[in-house]
Amino acid sequence: MTHRDTRRRFLAASGGLVTLALAGCLSDGGSDGQTGDEDGMDGDDEMGGNDSMSGDDGTDGDDGMDEDNETDDDGMAESATVRVRIENVAPADFYSSDGPTNGAIWITPGAYAVHGGQNPIYELGEPASIGLEALAEAGPPTGFEGEDGLVDELEATSGVDHSGAYTPADTVADPNDPTGEVPGAPPIAPGGAFEFEVDVSPGHRLSFASMFVPSNDAFVSTDEAGIELWPEGGDPVDGDVTDAVMLFDAGTEPNAEPPGAGPDQAPAQDAPDQGPGEDGVVRRLGEVDDGHEYPAVGDVVQVTVTPT
Repeated sequence: MTHRDTRRRFLAASGGLVTLALAGCLSDGGSDGQTGDEDGMDGDDEMGGNDSMSGDDGTDGDDGMDEDNETDDDGMAESATVRVRIENVAPADFYSSDGPTNGAIWITPGAYAVHGGQNPIYELGEPASIGLEALAEAGPPTGFEGEDGLVDELEATSGVDHSGAYTPADTVADPNDPTGEVPGAPPIAPGGAFEFEVDVSPGHRLSFASMFVPSNDAFVSTDEAGIELWPEGGDPVDGDVTDAVMLFDAGTEPNAEPPGAGPDQAPAQDAPDQGPGEDGVVRRLGEVDDGHEYPAVGDVVQVTVTPT
């Protein structure tokens, strides 16, 4: 089976019924799931055409604020749009080449939340939600068939301002599909990236989660506080925020075999919810004493935030 065929099999097994749902699971406050030119962004549409706007007095904005930011009566910015880029920077040969990913580490589409308090996706030392279990074991942020996914859970969580999913439509680079036959098909291989935009205000933070492939139930997410997007009294964050990202174990399925060697791991498993349950709790992956090798998070993913 070829590398690309394996990836398509993963899509069919872990999210074939979910693929259509992904395209419509973005909230009004997040990415619109559309891509434009080659870098995946449609600047004129998503920026709102603010460059042509002027104030009621006919001026072009002498307060020095970014034209893309909304302002209050005192000229202080109240909201802005930031672009989030999640890039797979893992080596293509971290694991054995005879595994289902040919030794590479993949990152699936995922769910995100813009919030003011703690990361709403998990609580360390507590069982994973049904939606997080589905994402960590099989990849889909929309959940197993007939059950709420992580996207649904975040939408109903107190303290979340808006939430959604970064989907195949948000893929801006994808070496896993060099022929273009399946543009943006999940998951992304090393060198691939997701990009999406979110609206933020002072005090907002960002949390997200994607499955770490191959594994039984490992996932990439932000730390307990989430990524600070706009400090109170400051400006929107601009730059690398990978220091706020970690690798976790969902505690929903035992890591019985090394990554890439287990029949109950995506993408080798035949069904999304395949494998025995663990009844464990969410932990940092480095605290799981399973004897297997995992890379440092900075060798898997790079996350950057850029005001638009």
